[in-house]
Parts: sequence; structure tokens; C-alpha cells
Amino acid sequence: MPESGKEREIIGGLLEDAAAAFERGAVAKAKTLYSGILRLQPNETTALRRLAEIELNGGDPRYALDLFQQASAVATLDASLCHGIATALRLMGDTNGFRLALNAALRINVNYPPAVYDIAVLHQQSKDYAAAQRAYQRLVAGGAKDADTFFNAGVVAFKRGDLVAAERWFHASAIVDSKVPRAFINLGMVYRTWGYIKEACVCLERAVALAPDSADAHWNLANALLVSGDFEKGFAEYEWRFRRSGRDERKLEIPRWKGEPLDGRTILLTLEQGMGDAIHFVRFAAQVAERGGRVVLECHPGLERLLATAPGVAAAVSAGTPVSDATCYLPLMSLPHVLGTRLETAPAAASYLKVPDGAPHLSREGEGLRVGLVWRGNPKHEADDKRSVSLDILAPLFAVPNVSWFSLQVGAEATDARLTDLAPQLRDFAATAAAVSTLDLVITVDTAVAHLAGALGKPVWTLIAEANDWRWLHNRADTPWYPSMRLFRQQRGRNWQPPVLKMAAELAKLSASSATG
Repeated sequence: MPESGKEREIIGGLLEDAAAAFERGAVAKAKTLYSGILRLQPNETTALRRLAEIELNGGDPRYALDLFQQASAVATLDASLCHGIATALRLMGDTNGFRLALNAALRINVNYPPAVYDIAVLHQQSKDYAAAQRAYQRLVAGGAKDADTFFNAGVVAFKRGDLVAAERWFHASAIVDSKVPRAFINLGMVYRTWGYIKEACVCLERAVALAPDSADAHWNLANALLVSGDFEKGFAEYEWRFRRSGRDERKLEIPRWKGEPLDGRTILLTLEQGMGDAIHFVRFAAQVAERGGRVVLECHPGLERLLATAPGVAAAVSAGTPVSDATCYLPLMSLPHVLGTRLETAPAAASYLKVPDGAPHLSREGEGLRVGLVWRGNPKHEADDKRSVSLDILAPLFAVPNVSWFSLQVGAEATDARLTDLAPQLRDFAATAAAVSTLDLVITVDTAVAHLAGALGKPVWTLIAEANDWRWLHNRADTPWYPSMRLFRQQRGRNWQPPVLKMAAELAKLSASSATG
């Protein structure tokens, strides 16, 4: 029924009162007024829209959906109402409905900013970074100047490997919103990847100052400090790793060790992170034993026999094995912090692990230089796409004469005719250690075998990605952790060709030397 002039005047006044109530924070009063308007005129679109928006923000998204749909039935060409429907569906967990409603909004207005933004985020979440980039660029071309758009455009650029664009977007986001840490954290990641460690630390210290309780800010600062060689501050910040989402420390019903004398008591070093980390950090067990402790090491299944050979380790047990006589514990990777490790005091024995007794004997078949190869890491590792390579990338190595190649790769079939596949014999790390001991050289990406070869004192050449792990420090061809290791570093642009070609040239020299020797 058409409204009379008097009704329109009343409704107009109520709309003004409701808007004013909402503006001053009286949300309950605004809801009451909008509900009253709808009793007078059920299809009043402004009241339907505003009440729906209130319900979206901490109310009932299903009721908001009903309100938006009612309004959209009246105003059929309103993109904002379609976007409201989409938002309600997203909050209700209806992903397919959310996407369909977004597309409906974009059919009405192809450049409606909130819908374009949501589509960009959907592409980003599904890792279609090219489509996400195009959507963010549309937003900016249309005049978007908000920190969220700039920040997410930076994330997408970073994921695509375009760090120049990522830096530009993160910088723009930080200018728009300089009071939150996220843009400074990501700028720190860009600068650290480029090797601008001082600039990275400045950004990350700013992030920590803005959000002192941000685990991500402290974690990234820890990695920047450690890669710079500042182990004292870096390992202190590294303790924040346990506050990151999904990475809580497993607490035991015994005290956490703080470095005090142990006087013969048993300490349990608990498992954390990957197998390579366990091999790397077990070296610190000797210093714990020097403080009078009986050291029991918890480790991944398959590592027990190998890590039991480390100095200071009285026993190595698989994760979860009860150790009833332990009187204190410490996560393995907290040892450098508790022990006060600095770069110049980091333990770097020529070798600190041995091939365990009873490990399978492997023959020394193969002519010329015997080289073991690992080209892939654990696919579940968060940075595996950056560190793992294909055999095609390593083709220049296979062209070097007088080399016999042996695959140490576990979990991937080494069907290449140029490789002798040792995987069937590598049932645990004791067997892998035995295989490594028969080789002249190991060539590997940054994975557990790199640590194993280094801990055994075997010559090992490691391919290091541009965004390298902190332990390989910055711009070094050697490492203080493993005297027998050489690092071949990827430079800007994530291009593996230069380090592989350099490695091939060095391998040719070594092969020629071994042939004449």
C-alpha cells in the first residue's frame, strides 16, 4: 500500500533518529528504531539495510541474510545489497553461496570495491595469485587507498616472487596505517630475503614496539637477528616461537631447566621441529652433560640410534617414551639460549655423530667420484617450495665426467638412469649415515641429509635458497656449524642456475683431481 505523506514524514524522522543513535554508539536504540520503521513499512530498504548491517556486526547473520534478501527484492540493481547477502553467507560458512552472491554483485557493478576485494581474497586463499593480483590492481586503479588492499597486494606479490612490488605495497600499507605491525613485519621479511639485514631488523624492531605481545613480530625479529649472527639477542627472541599459533610448547610436570648445575640428575631434552633441527642441535647435549646432567634425548622415530652417538647423550628415545627419572626438561632448540651461545662460541666440531654399531654395510660400488644426491625436502615444510629443486635443474652436474651418482632421496622414486637409488636400504638415519660414510661427497638442498653429512664430517655441498634459513647466516660460503660444508647460494630472483653452474664447475675440478690422484 502506498505511503501517505504523513507516514513518509514519520518514517523519515525515525530514520534520522536511528542513524543518529547508531552514530553515537547506541546500537540497541538504533535496532529498536529500525525495527519500528519496518513494522510501519516492511519494505523500507534503508531500514532493512541498516538493521542487516547491525546484525552482521555481532548479531545474527541468518537474520541479516533475510533482511538483505528482502531489501534486494525491492532494489534489484543494488550491488551493495548483493554484497551484504554475500557477507552474511560467508559468516554462516556457506562458501559456495558467498561466491555466487559476490558474482551477482559484480554483474550489477563490475567494479564494486567491496565485492572486488572479497573476490581478490578468495583468489588469494586458493593460491591463485595471478587472479588475486589482477583484482587488487583493479581496486587500486579504481581509487582504493586502504591499508588492507595495499597489504594483501603485497602478500600476493611476495608469494609470486616479485619482491620489488611487495616492498612497494607493504610500504604503502605502512604509510596509511603506521600503528599496526603487519606491514613492518612483512617489510622485514622482504629486506631479510634481499640480505638487507640491518633494514630488516629496524622494521621488525618497529613491529615489536608497536605490538610487544605479537609472537609473529618477535619470531621474525629472532630470525633476522640470528641470520645476522647476533645469537645472544636472536636466541632470546627465538623463545617466542612457542607463542605462535599452533606451536605451543609441550609442558611437562617437571621444571623447565634454566641452566643451573644438574648434579647427576636426569634431564629430558624434548623433541621439536624437524629431523634436521634435531641433528643440528644435539651438539649442545655435551655442554649439558658438562653441567653434571644425565642427558636423555627425545627424537623422531628413526633417529634414535644415530643421535645416541652424540657426545653427552646418555640415551635417545622416540617421542612420547616415558622417562620416569627425569627431574627437569628443556626443548632441544632452547639450549643455545639457556647456555648463552654466541656466534664465536657456537660448538663446531669437525664431526660429532658416528655411524651406529649394527648399521647395514653398503658396498663402495661405482667408478670415479662417488657423490650422493638429495634434491627434495619434506613437502610439508612451510618453505619447501623455495628449497627443493627438480632433477632437471641439476642437469649441469650430471654432465661432469668421472662421477657416479647415488640417490639418498627417501620418499621419492629415483627413476633417473643416471642415479643408483639407495632409498630401499635407507630404513632409518643409521642406515643413511652408513650410506653417507661410503661416499666422497654429498650434494643436497637444505634438508636433514645436509645436517647429517655435516655432523658426520663428510664433505657436503648445500644449495641455499635466496630466503635462507637463519642458521646459514648471510652471504657466506661456509658455515660455523659444519666445517666440512660449503654453501652455494641462490641470488635474487630465485634463480637456481648460477649456484648450480658454479657447483658443476667445482665438481669438475674435484673430479679431475680425483682422477689424476
